[in-house]
Amino acid sequence: MIPAGFRFAGVRCGLKNKRNDLGLLVSDRPAASAGVFTSNNVRAACVDYTREVVSKGGMRAIVVNSGNANCCTGLQGERDTARMAELAACALRLDPGQVGVASTGVIGQILDMSKVERGVEEAAGLLGDDPRPFMDAILTTDLVEKQASAPAGRASVYGVAKGSGMISPNMATMLAFVVTDAAVDGLDLASILRDAADNSFNCMTVDGDTSTNDMLLVIANGASDYQASEEELRAGISSVCLSLAKQVARDGEGATKLIEVRVTGSEDPKKIARTIAESPLVKTAMFGCDPNWGRLLMAAGRAGVPFCLEDVRLSLHAGGDEHVLFENGGPAPFDPKHVSVALKSDNVLVDLVVGAGSTESIYTCDLGYGYVRINAEYHT
Repeated sequence: MIPAGFRFAGVRCGLKNKRNDLGLLVSDRPAASAGVFTSNNVRAACVDYTREVVSKGGMRAIVVNSGNANCCTGLQGERDTARMAELAACALRLDPGQVGVASTGVIGQILDMSKVERGVEEAAGLLGDDPRPFMDAILTTDLVEKQASAPAGRASVYGVAKGSGMISPNMATMLAFVVTDAAVDGLDLASILRDAADNSFNCMTVDGDTSTNDMLLVIANGASDYQASEEELRAGISSVCLSLAKQVARDGEGATKLIEVRVTGSEDPKKIARTIAESPLVKTAMFGCDPNWGRLLMAAGRAGVPFCLEDVRLSLHAGGDEHVLFENGGPAPFDPKHVSVALKSDNVLVDLVVGAGSTESIYTCDLGYGYVRINAEYHT
């Protein structure tokens, strides 16, 4: 369900050779907002600009382009980001300080602002309830659109995201936008969003690279006239973010399956899980449906987190069954051909127990020929 009081638009203004490439998202009434942003020291102009907009409060709209990251473009890039906000504000009859800006695409190229100007004007005239044109406008190498919804009491939460490569968020995914018609008076929206990011986007990886343009934004406009409790809002936003994060991981460039790496025990199970999830050798073995448990244990062992091999139990959940590969300090008996067939599943769970303690998961995907082809040809 799309929350009340929000409109969307997406158009093709020529920044890309195909598909929509400029989008608008707007709240029809004043709203609260929050955001989390990339920790990369090399940041696009839109990141710093939108962080400032969010910090002042009152953000009601987002203008986003794809096909050009507007990153590492100096003062001209900063001016173009501010100009995008001004163009959108004028078209929407808002103050520029109420408009966030997001960009995604190739780094180091100057935006063609004449195309952006035409796109903003056209998009403003097409605003409506259908989010699909907006979803299309934010994609780059993505193969599929990504959306999710969840209740927040009697209000609703809805989100869209893009991301397929350059994905190892240290805040959120490459771009994600969440809206809710819940009233959030008295709630710490920023804290709720940070926690949701930590438990979703910050628990997924495609290739270990943190983008220059990452941002996750939420706008809450209260149009449902329902005051959500903190528990309800946390549950709704967390559910949407986790669904979007899994969709991003599954749509990793050239990927054929979603992989959850779940680790139990040690002083830092999340670090072990992330090391496994980002291992090229693990990811290529998964692409080849090769139950090579040695690669999994190698990656776990190099995470720098102590554990005793005699305490380790490693299994794969795929094809509707659990396949134990290693336990009690040595290999477990299994049929490699049978496990290889099971690994053709769309979803695979790597379950590693290294001792007593908490459990953490990282979501990732396999690594195949498509990833190399897409990224070898991305700029040229």
